[in-house]
Amino acid sequence: MKPASTLHHEFETLFATEKGFFKHIIARYFNGAQQQDVLQDFSLHLFTLLAQKQADNAQPFDSRAWLRTVLVHFCISQLRKDQAQKNGVWRQTTVHHVLVAEEYAPDFEFQIQTLYLEALGCVSKKEALVLKMKYEYKRTSKEIENRLGLQHVDVLISRIKAKIKKKLGRIEIDWL
Repeated sequence: MKPASTLHHEFETLFATEKGFFKHIIARYFNGAQQQDVLQDFSLHLFTLLAQKQADNAQPFDSRAWLRTVLVHFCISQLRKDQAQKNGVWRQTTVHHVLVAEEYAPDFEFQIQTLYLEALGCVSKKEALVLKMKYEYKRTSKEIENRLGLQHVDVLISRIKAKIKKKLGRIEIDWL
């Protein structure tokens, strides 16, 4: 691998030379201030590619066709992310519930805690751990997947909730 100063100099030279080319392609996909954001994100992506692939083969970075392909794929990826956020895909993966009590009600809190423990008793230890990580420790689904070696944690959580609702015989458990 090349020294960081050499890599940084090569990146700055490449980016300064092709910046107008990059802006022209980005303008086909994005408008206004979003263009500058995408250009900045792409510069990070390009630097990462340069660090990874420059040692193996420097020729692709000399080719505008290859740079155009990389940038077009990056722009399409950004558009997909933006579209997913507009459709609410990202909002559906994390849920935040804020419960605000009108007055202090220790009996009600005790009932909720009892019901919560009863719900956790309806499932296996691993399923209970998944629920605790998600709702008590506020971990993301990706983090739970990585730590427990599971796949599709969101689907698993939905199935666990359905299992609890069925075992408790309650359909209206909205807080779960």
